[in-house]
Amino acid sequence: MPIRCRPARPSPSRRRDSPEHQREHVVGDRLNVTHIVLSLDVGGLERNVVNQVREGERLGQRVSILCVERPGALAPRARELGAHLVSLDKRPGFRPALARQMRAVLRELRPDVIHTHQIGPLLYTGLATLVRRPLLVHTEHGKEDYAGHQTRRWLGRIAGRFVRRFYCLSQDTADWVARFNIVPRSRVRLIRNGIDLDCYRRPGDTAGVRRSLGIPPDAPVIGTVGRLDEIKQQDLLLRAFANLRAPAPPPHLLLVGDGPLRGPLRRTAEDLGIGDRVHFAGYQAETTPYLHTMQLFALTSRSEGMPQSLLEACVAGIPVVAARVGGIPEVIEHGHSGLLFPSGDEAALVAALEALLASPDSGRRLAGRAQARVESAFHIGRMAGEYHRDFLQLLGRNQTPGA
Repeated sequence: MPIRCRPARPSPSRRRDSPEHQREHVVGDRLNVTHIVLSLDVGGLERNVVNQVREGERLGQRVSILCVERPGALAPRARELGAHLVSLDKRPGFRPALARQMRAVLRELRPDVIHTHQIGPLLYTGLATLVRRPLLVHTEHGKEDYAGHQTRRWLGRIAGRFVRRFYCLSQDTADWVARFNIVPRSRVRLIRNGIDLDCYRRPGDTAGVRRSLGIPPDAPVIGTVGRLDEIKQQDLLLRAFANLRAPAPPPHLLLVGDGPLRGPLRRTAEDLGIGDRVHFAGYQAETTPYLHTMQLFALTSRSEGMPQSLLEACVAGIPVVAARVGGIPEVIEHGHSGLLFPSGDEAALVAALEALLASPDSGRRLAGRAQARVESAFHIGRMAGEYHRDFLQLLGRNQTPGA
């Protein structure tokens, strides 16, 4: 049944915001959780939310997703997993009236917990819940540029006033939030990212991937997965790849993902004279066979939170070369479970890639240690369970079986 934007009128004796109604709702059999995002377009944040939908159903939650701007490419998957999905179809720019529309939808959804992702959705949600104050929590998936933007710090602090708990996926992000006083330290909690381990262990049709992209069967493949966006610095990877001195047969470069820089990156590859060995696979709903096609995984971002694609590559057993930014050093120990380089340092990136191309055995040892680390600490079930137990504690509920 579609959500109506005009709320149903409660009876005078049992108003929705009355203490009696709230007590009755909280002690129900299932925890009603609403996630609020800009959209379910493809990215690590969005995949994280979809994973929480699946695990939430297992934990006994009733899950809905409210998309501020549009449903996005992952919306069908979220519905398949049991989420009720609503989109507000926000137009560009700041829209104060959106808070009223959101308030009406939340009255219909009646969540026990509202879980926002990104500061924009949190700000609108805070405005929408000023009168009736549900349990509002937030997850910061990356590092907002609070250092360089005073207005962003100001908005972050305003939005942060609305939340009972401010979750961060890495210690680096938690320290960053505290450094700029976005919320008091007492409200910040670290819950590390988690992924579906089983999904990335199975190789899939890697031979088919090579055939479809025109990659020779014996060519080593360096690859990456992520949105083609300036923050990911795939242009740095292209320049480093062009300067590799690698043994024959020559390596190929595989970029999985789409975004605003696809055209410029393709032109850069042509200008560097490597266009015939660079392959743009575009957005892929299932990235596992593409990961297993790679002999090396490279992540060149200038900023990260706890990147989902890095965790996925580790579970797939792919040796990792990554920029030393954000939460990446919390996963990869340089020289032990992968190789790290200073963000933006092309020469260091070239050296790391050349070292692992020249010594596949070393790469396999690094990958094995990274795989063990991620499988022990970054499972989606662990992450979802931590959220669920924290929600119950904040609501004053007893733990439910299996929670």
